[in-house]
Amino acid sequence: MDDHQHVQQPAVIEQSSTPTLPRRTDSGTLRSHIAGLSRALHLLAWLAIIAYVAFVAWELGHGYAAAARGDRPLYTDYTSLYAASMLVQNDRPENLYVPRRMYQANVASAYAVYGDTINEAQARQAGFAPWMYPPTFILFAMPLAWLPYLPSFIAWIVATAVPYLAAMRAIIPRRSSAVAFGLAAPPAFFNLAYGQTGFLSGGLIGLGLARLQARPLAAGFWIGLASVKPHLGILIPVALAAGGHWRAFAGAALTVVALIAVSIAVLGIDPWYGFIGTTLFHIDGFDAGAYTWNSMTSILSAAHLAGIPIERAWTLQFTAAAFAALCVGVVWATGRRRPETLGLQSAILCLATPLAIPMVYLYDLVIVVPAAAWIWMDMQQRGARAYEIAALVLSFAGLLTSFLIAARLSIQIGPALVAALLAIALRRFIHALRTPLATATSSA
Repeated sequence: MDDHQHVQQPAVIEQSSTPTLPRRTDSGTLRSHIAGLSRALHLLAWLAIIAYVAFVAWELGHGYAAAARGDRPLYTDYTSLYAASMLVQNDRPENLYVPRRMYQANVASAYAVYGDTINEAQARQAGFAPWMYPPTFILFAMPLAWLPYLPSFIAWIVATAVPYLAAMRAIIPRRSSAVAFGLAAPPAFFNLAYGQTGFLSGGLIGLGLARLQARPLAAGFWIGLASVKPHLGILIPVALAAGGHWRAFAGAALTVVALIAVSIAVLGIDPWYGFIGTTLFHIDGFDAGAYTWNSMTSILSAAHLAGIPIERAWTLQFTAAAFAALCVGVVWATGRRRPETLGLQSAILCLATPLAIPMVYLYDLVIVVPAAAWIWMDMQQRGARAYEIAALVLSFAGLLTSFLIAARLSIQIGPALVAALLAIALRRFIHALRTPLATATSSA
């Protein structure tokens, strides 16, 4: 389930003469080992992808069997997305932000999933999932209930995977490697299992950042579309402004304004009143314990699970957010006229984001996958120490265990793993500033 198996060519182990990277005398052996490791990881990636799909298929089948036995059926986050689509087609869209109406929609979606095989008690176990998305996201969710549940679920995963895999393809030259890297990534598994929005948000942000240098206006368009999950873009204005990417900034801003205008034209203004009016309600949910802490991978969640009082946990979260914003601002300003470091700058932005926001779930960490790909590509271009490669692989693959560890031990390691990846990216960015790419490549 490691995600670095995409490499078809041997990674270059650096032998730079600079003081920061000691010379290696066994480069041939190391390169041979890396080449063999890459081939093995590539195979493991496809095995992991098959295992992911098989697991989700088994869970869905088990859910239908449980429903037929009278037990609790399987309900995922996609059940609520489907419920929202059903509600919008049969009711006023502003009622998505009314808890009672959204609960009723969830119950109705349970019958849409399982039909007459479930009773009222089983249907009510679908529960209440608050609609936290802005009205612009309703435009994306509206078509979901046009199809029966399972075809709709598959269509959602495939459709949202398009920008995600396009982003991976823009970072990783080889198509098969990009697909293997992207789909075998642990956050991809969580997104698939939950039927969530990670492919969409992470893919749009990754695609926008990958196109930033070549097509800044188009990059701004993709980034602007990602505003349907606005909290994941909280650091993007800081990065674009500090880096002087004003055309992309303007493209993103215009796209956001256009999305809002379209949502008002299609849905009316009332959904925006509902969204704004429920914001404090959703924030209060943290202190009320309304959210699932085990699958939340924020600093706030990690601190809370560790037994830290919620007030102090918020202090740690705010401190982490300030550090993340400062880090992104400094890195993007420093690399303002260094296009060869833009990949690492983008990686740092994507890794700092989940550390800055209080509500980030396992599936939201799809935004980390392009970051890991940028780091890996930089390792191939500039060379890398063996411990850097090991740290990258282990930290990235370790995300797959974060939920089980949190559920069984009440220890959330997700933020620590993301922070480790951020440290690797920062170290490589600093080294890249000191060592031009041509020098690093020729000395390897």
